Amino acid sequence: MLSKLILRCSCLILILLIIGCHSNTADFPAKYYLAISKRDTAYLKITKRENYFYGKYIVQYGNSAKDSGEIRGNILGDTLLGDYFYIPSSGAVKKRKPFALLQNGKTLRLGSGAVMSFMDIPYYAPEVAINYDSVKFVFNEIEQMDF
Repeated sequence: MLSKLILRCSCLILILLIIGCHSNTADFPAKYYLAISKRDTAYLKITKRENYFYGKYIVQYGNSAKDSGEIRGNILGDTLLGDYFYIPSSGAVKKRKPFALLQNGKTLRLGSGAVMSFMDIPYYAPEVAINYDSVKFVFNEIEQMDF
């Protein structure tokens, strides 16, 4: 009797965990972007939710070095502001740097600005505007690709 009760409770808990952990990513499909600047190529995969984003970002420097990692942050109007967690091409420890994109239609412009640090957490200085005019990468939306 007790073993049947334990079995039923275990099955119920398992079903609830499966239902609770199911994320409906079909509502928020990922978008893929590509940007080329001279010999460097950048790939971007972004999934946007209501007010935040996450994804992958890879920069291939010519035919040799590559930085790759994860991005995540908040969406503020047409601006995506967050962090890039990556492993540098040198293979050193994982690094973090601020990450900013400006959306204009189907293109994204990678911003740059004055970087400050607090407790080893880098961020863009709030007193200095992020530059989206003279940028290294302007991303154009592309069809899905493998990362």
